[in-house]
Amino acid sequence: MSMKLTRFKVRNFRSIEESEWIYVNDNNCLVGTNEAGKTNLLIALWKLNPANDEPIIPLDDFPRHLYSSYKKDGHTNDEFIFADFELNDKLQKEFALILGADPEQVKTVLISRMYNGKYYVKFPYSKIEQYPSSRLFAVIDEFEDQLTSFDGYIKENEQIKAGIKDLISKIRSLITTETFRANITTQITEAVEQHISKHFGKKVNLPEFFRQNFIMPIDRFNDAFDGKEVSTTKEIRQKILSIFPKFVYYSDYGNLDSEIFLPRVIEDFEREDLSEVARAKVRTLQVLFKYVKLSPQEIYELGNDRKVIVKRINTHNNAVISTEEVEPTEEEIKEWADKKRERGVLLQSAASELTLSFKKWWMQGDYIFSFVADGNHFRINVSDKLRPESIELEGRSRGLQWFFSFFLVFLVETKEGHSNTILLLDEPGLSLHPIAQYDLAKFFRKLSEDNQLIYTSHSPFLVDMDNLANVKVVYIDSDTGRTKVTSNLRYNAKDAEKSIYPIHAALGLTVSDTLLLGCSPILVEGQSDQIYLNLIKRFLIGKGYFQNSKELVFIQTGGVRGMGQVTKLVTAREDSLPYVLLDSDKAGNDYAKQLKSDRYKGEEERILQVADFLGDQEFEIEDLIPSELLIRLVDRKYRGERYFEDCYKKGEPIVVQIEAWAKENSINLENNSWKAEIAKEVYNKFDMRTVNEELVEVWKNLFDKLLS
Repeated sequence: MSMKLTRFKVRNFRSIEESEWIYVNDNNCLVGTNEAGKTNLLIALWKLNPANDEPIIPLDDFPRHLYSSYKKDGHTNDEFIFADFELNDKLQKEFALILGADPEQVKTVLISRMYNGKYYVKFPYSKIEQYPSSRLFAVIDEFEDQLTSFDGYIKENEQIKAGIKDLISKIRSLITTETFRANITTQITEAVEQHISKHFGKKVNLPEFFRQNFIMPIDRFNDAFDGKEVSTTKEIRQKILSIFPKFVYYSDYGNLDSEIFLPRVIEDFEREDLSEVARAKVRTLQVLFKYVKLSPQEIYELGNDRKVIVKRINTHNNAVISTEEVEPTEEEIKEWADKKRERGVLLQSAASELTLSFKKWWMQGDYIFSFVADGNHFRINVSDKLRPESIELEGRSRGLQWFFSFFLVFLVETKEGHSNTILLLDEPGLSLHPIAQYDLAKFFRKLSEDNQLIYTSHSPFLVDMDNLANVKVVYIDSDTGRTKVTSNLRYNAKDAEKSIYPIHAALGLTVSDTLLLGCSPILVEGQSDQIYLNLIKRFLIGKGYFQNSKELVFIQTGGVRGMGQVTKLVTAREDSLPYVLLDSDKAGNDYAKQLKSDRYKGEEERILQVADFLGDQEFEIEDLIPSELLIRLVDRKYRGERYFEDCYKKGEPIVVQIEAWAKENSINLENNSWKAEIAKEVYNKFDMRTVNEELVEVWKNLFDKLLS
């Protein structure tokens, strides 16, 4: 995809006053109770750029309690949806060149939409805190290459050349860390200007060459550090709006009926006054007829083989008084027969194609579809190996009806010239059996490899425990009655407690999985441990390690206190106790001693601690993650008088350092929830290229032990 959605925010839309920024990745789940506002979040995002041209209807979409002021106070110009999209490298370079900016400044574009349907397109994130030092070295290397082929340099005396080489060496020596900030570029610019003033005298060519090819690229970094505004152009705005992803939204309102009355469908296709529920049904019907490559009008006409002759018309109002049907001629009969035969072949071909495609998606049965047109009616019939008789779609399970209807919408709307789509699914698979919901969650994981996906649910069977970093909780604020969203999955918010329940129920199901499916359970302290270990597992599998190993399931226990009870549950599967992975801080060390002297006596080797793989210090799970990534995220999320990067001591436990730095800078780290928040960002922003071989060996040793 040329543009990827990274986060969105909704303001004054239905029940939502103003949401927080909701960060998204490839596969995202919003959980919450009924009426919490999950649907409204999806609909607002859908109307940013709907694949089916769904209209903005202020009477439905603007908050009802504020509607009296909608026209009076000019709310037609209000923005109701804001979304950040990350551009790919090609677009970043293209736009940066046109706008005279650094590619990092145009990496993220903000697109918002107003109630009148118009858009704003901006690059508001022009202030950059730091860059990787590799970017600065690349500028120096490129300048050196240009310099050696510059005629004005080639003709200079050796003393001038030696001075320039010393200057470049001095500049390189200023870059001592993996990232750089404004203080470094300021020193470089001053050093170059001083050298020009002191050594070039009245020369013109060399100073101009330096300023054009070295100082100007450095100034672009300085502009980014200063947050210099990047203004868009009309051409760039138009290009972005022409390529940014479309949204395919689906809810069970659009589920197809088995028998479709064609005259009513033809009438509804022409209407513009349909309700939201009726529009959903019409939209699914539209994609159905697009799929079979026949319009309802064509099917209807081909199903009526009687010839109607108008006998009398009222001359005053042109109303038909009476009609008479007559037998068609032999020629007309043959023409009708050929058309009906062609219609039959088209319907049969479409049904066969659909059957083959459906088999690749649906894991709960082997279904065969057929389309039947008969006069005023169009029917969808289904059979399978267990029940070979053809039955109307409506006679099958609601789960199959939902999946079939969603499948059609997805198949058609993502192939209509805009495969660059983001899927928004409202309460998918609500009527599916729990095992089918499990399969659906796995299917979503596969689906998200090609299309970003956001779905809502209150079913624990659809909460993917390997993807907790991308689960958000939606709830109603008891003070305001408005929708709120949080990524904090702990039971410490009274209003969110019921909405969070499916996640904790999913944890219980994960424990059951280890009992039923023969997985290897690994007990860990908290959510951040689970996220990081799943990340490491994903990395190692991606590199070709542990391909045929038993599945590892990381079960968070809510801290060391919860491990005892979970251990009892999991141990019911077999005699051996599950592995436990603990931090090497004081709490972890104390609990490890307790387990070894009690429940794990005789199986002490199953108590693992992070320090076993890193050295004899109070290391925690965060020390298994590339420190550069953690440092960058901490400095971006929490602003202190000094950057954490400047305080960090390599090789020492990082959590202790972060907490000491936060205390020194009066930063509230929200108890332990900050660890989970950082872990989610690491999971979503992780770059496999940042892992050195030494750390890979540590990871392999850890997983070798867990799998032994």
